[in-house]
Amino acid sequence: MHKFSFWDYDMAGRSRSRLAFFLLPVCLFTACRNASSPLEPSSEFTDFQGFYHWTTDLVLDSTEQSWLDQLSIDRLYVKFFDLDWDPAESEVVPLAFVQLDTSGIARRQVIPTVFITNRSMLQSQEADIPLLAHRIKEKIEVQFAPLDQSLVEVQMDCDWTPSSRERYFQLLKELHTLYSTQGVALSSTIRLHQFRYPDQTGVPPVDRGVLMFYNMGDLQDWEESNSILNLEKAAAYLPSGLDYPLHLDLALPLFRWAVLFREGQMIKLINEPNELSILESGKYLELAPNRYKVMEGTYLDGYYLYPGDLLRIESVSPRQLKDAVELVRSKYPEIAANLIWYHLDGAVLKRYRIEAFAGL
Repeated sequence: MHKFSFWDYDMAGRSRSRLAFFLLPVCLFTACRNASSPLEPSSEFTDFQGFYHWTTDLVLDSTEQSWLDQLSIDRLYVKFFDLDWDPAESEVVPLAFVQLDTSGIARRQVIPTVFITNRSMLQSQEADIPLLAHRIKEKIEVQFAPLDQSLVEVQMDCDWTPSSRERYFQLLKELHTLYSTQGVALSSTIRLHQFRYPDQTGVPPVDRGVLMFYNMGDLQDWEESNSILNLEKAAAYLPSGLDYPLHLDLALPLFRWAVLFREGQMIKLINEPNELSILESGKYLELAPNRYKVMEGTYLDGYYLYPGDLLRIESVSPRQLKDAVELVRSKYPEIAANLIWYHLDGAVLKRYRIEAFAGL
């Protein structure tokens, strides 16, 4: 008897058999789509600016739309779903599907992006990888189908380790084989340490990569100045003359978080904290700029804080972003030619003046 899994359901929750899955023609959602699509693939390495979109609802508000228009954003890297290991099913399953409002993104290339946890690769067996690649491709096609444009690129996001590299690279090879026959590029995110030490970490078998230029400081050290963007530490990973054997674009951070410490240990990240509530509540003691001690038990964005807890608020200023671009450009101008901002969120963008980004 056939055993159903998460992979056997479409976005509306309707079941499909795995047998039917394998009988679907390859061109069902991509090559057979309307050939007169108004948005055709751009040349491979032309300059562009893009945004990541990382939440499960893509409905552009006025702030987001304004930024896309004023910065002439060419493309959106949209997280279509996550992949994680399900111990109960003993397989990798898709989670957190994006819901697309296609009306606001019709004039921009959408690059489906899939986040896969490292443990998914650690738990997967070599024999499971080809099926996983086919399932990923099918799920992307189902979600991409409502968009009136050609599929030009798919991106995989995984912070692989030496232990998971073999399986992850195998998955990339399988996906690359599936997509290359349709003229679709495959890309992968690259962390800074992976860029600095390609002989140790390996180079993913893809057409291009994105250098994720953030989360480079020591998150768990209370004395860390800014774990999101620490240019002094980043410079050590950018030696002159390093010839990375893959075309790279550059991703930069716009997000903010609070790093919560309890009894000397970092225990949690609180994304996009309401800093005004910290300043106005009277329950925090400001120890230094962006550093607070909780004096009275309270909630911050739904998370309970105990007296004695410490908070370090981290964000990135326009000046720091400009310095980051200039640092990369001074060493690797070809990487800094294409910028991708993480991430597209009206609440995040309101902290910045759009004019500060126009000349980057």
